[in-house]
Amino acid sequence: MPRTGWTFRKIWESRLSRRDRLELMGRRSPAWLVGIAYLPFGLYSGFLIYALQFLLTARGLSVDHIALLQLVTLLPSYTSFLLTPMMDCGLQRRTWAFIWAAVAAVCLGGGSLLMDRAAAGDATPMALVLLVGAFAAQIYSSTMGGMTPNLVDEKDTGAVSGWLNVANLGGTGLGGTIGILLVKHLSLHAAAFALAAEVFTPCLLLLVMAREVRVPRAVGETMRRLFVDIWTISKTRAAAIGLLIFITPSATFAAQNLFSGLGRDFHASDAALIWITGLGTAIVCSLGAAVGGWMCNRMDRRVLFVGTGVVAAMATLSMAFGARTATVFFAGVTVYNLLAGINYAAASAVAFDIMGVDNPLAVTQYAMLMAASNVAISTVIFGDQHAYNRHGAKGALLMDAAFSLITGSIILFVVAKWGGKGRESQMNIDAGAELV
Repeated sequence: MPRTGWTFRKIWESRLSRRDRLELMGRRSPAWLVGIAYLPFGLYSGFLIYALQFLLTARGLSVDHIALLQLVTLLPSYTSFLLTPMMDCGLQRRTWAFIWAAVAAVCLGGGSLLMDRAAAGDATPMALVLLVGAFAAQIYSSTMGGMTPNLVDEKDTGAVSGWLNVANLGGTGLGGTIGILLVKHLSLHAAAFALAAEVFTPCLLLLVMAREVRVPRAVGETMRRLFVDIWTISKTRAAAIGLLIFITPSATFAAQNLFSGLGRDFHASDAALIWITGLGTAIVCSLGAAVGGWMCNRMDRRVLFVGTGVVAAMATLSMAFGARTATVFFAGVTVYNLLAGINYAAASAVAFDIMGVDNPLAVTQYAMLMAASNVAISTVIFGDQHAYNRHGAKGALLMDAAFSLITGSIILFVVAKWGGKGRESQMNIDAGAELV
């Protein structure tokens, strides 16, 4: 019998029926189906990032207040990993996914009903409701990430990485656009119901997917052993180098967060700027993610992850030293966003390699890796903004390029010197055996 992980072996020996064992051995879902199931996170994010700003501005709320509101609702991207250990115990992960998708849907609908109250000066209720929903959407994404290696064939992890980022990135643009149209053309109550349905519906794909066959540990046991088990799984070479890749600001693509403010330095019109930094970014990044999914099966995913950041530095350097024209800006942003999409797909594929199959703390580990990546992004954003305040657009672009070139070169050296073959999920399987 092939060695496929501690959970599989333990289940095989005593806990599952013959039918379930055969299902676990042979049934897998197509990569595109699993990828599209990530849509709830993208749709929710799209409303927060794009639609909310447009709709609240139209209602007279100041830009400063909107920026603060969006900052609050983005907190879960850094902190949700504190709750994700619960998704690895107690209930099946698919059940947790349904629960969190429902919470996110209800919060999005409820939050949209509070927009007029927020515009009148009392934004706290809406902020709290949308914050809870953002936590739910983030945990839904992490739960899906934890399940994914067990839902697809190992050869499809690159493809599913591309598809899930197409869903997240494309869903962000779609969620923002649909949110604006619904609120503008329907009554607020009808729009709220439609927004909730929009977010929850994609998770129904879980009903037609292969089931993740596992026996979750009890909550008390998992919480008691949590830190010891995280250390056991994370101390392998593959996991350690993977965490280093995620937390190091080598391929953050943080300048995406500054482009909407840099457009005027390049004399770009407001209409063109809104398109290229909004829906245009979602489209180009989605295309990059599709290409990245294809590339992930043809080269070392860690090199692809970091290497795209190094190559993207060429785009920011060209913008920094190029003419201050809209053409230079749009060309640079397009190349940068295309590479960002490839990077996102590679990031997911690297995470799946680190996690491996039958990882008892898969959701926790996936969330930790994504949180580490968000810390790196915040670090570069802070540096870019500081450089912009002191030296303008050129300073911000040079700072972004410097992060990628310097730290990226170091990480690529580490991967080449000590990284091994890259797709070393078996190492995590061996470590997982210690958790029985």
